[in-house]
Formats: sequence, structure tokens, C-alpha cells
Amino acid sequence: SMKRYVSFLMLVSWQKDKSDQQQVKQSPQSLTVQEGRISMLNCTYENSAFDYCPWYQQLPGKSPELLIALHSVQETKEGGRFTVFYSKSDQRLSLNIRASQPRDSVSYFCATSTQCSPGPCKLYINLQLRLWQTFLKDCKLAQI
Repeated sequence: SMKRYVSFLMLVSWQKDKSDQQQVKQSPQSLTVQEGRISMLNCTYENSAFDYCPWYQQLPGKSPELLIALHSVQETKEGGRFTVFYSKSDQRLSLNIRASQPRDSVSYFCATSTQCSPGPCKLYINLQLRLWQTFLKDCKLAQI
């Protein structure tokens, strides 16, 4: 029987705070795994001065949507087949996708925010989503 593979596209994203700029880097930029296997997407950041770490998923032709979020006091957060692991010492956030399926072949983004009272956080995320949408228009050729 023919093995099926699942492809993921990661795009670099970042969040900017009033007082500081936090650069967030993701790896790998693209990933292909066999269907049913575990997929691991990583995010590294420059400093640990943040308290909210959302991951977004973007379906083709749609706006990015919040997939799962973790607060910096947590080490793991699970939601269905998705788990986020946080390592403060390694300055890394990892998104683990269990039993990868073809429908998981979409774009993923991670971000960090240093201010997350409900009001500012919402505005902050909406602004970042607009930036991502603009950025993605230039990256359509890179889509798998």
C-alpha cells in the first residue's frame, strides 16, 4: 500500500511590545511526515519576558485562528491531538501534533505577548493577524 505524507508550512512570526521587541523564530520552515506519525514544530524566542504563548493555524484561504495557547507558568497544554511544550531554559515552545492527518497540512504560527489582560491581548492578536495576512500574500508560492 502506498504511504501517505502530510506537509506543514511554518512561517516566521513575531510580536512587538511597546517597550521591547521579541523576535520569535520557528523551525522547521516546512515539514513532511508520514500520515499517523507525530509532528513537532518548534519556536524559539530571544527573551522570556512574556506571559502568553498562542499557536495559530491557518486553513487555505482563511484567516489564522487560535489553535491552542499556553501561559508561561505552564509547562504543557493539551487540546485534542495538539500539545504545546514550554521549556524556559531552552527558550523554546514546541507544538506536538499526534496522529498527523492530511487535514493538518496547513500553516502554523507561534507568538508571544508580554501583556495579556483580556482587552490589550485581543487588540494585540488582531493586529498581528492583519500583519500575517499581508505577509502571507507574498508567500503563496511557498505554500505546499
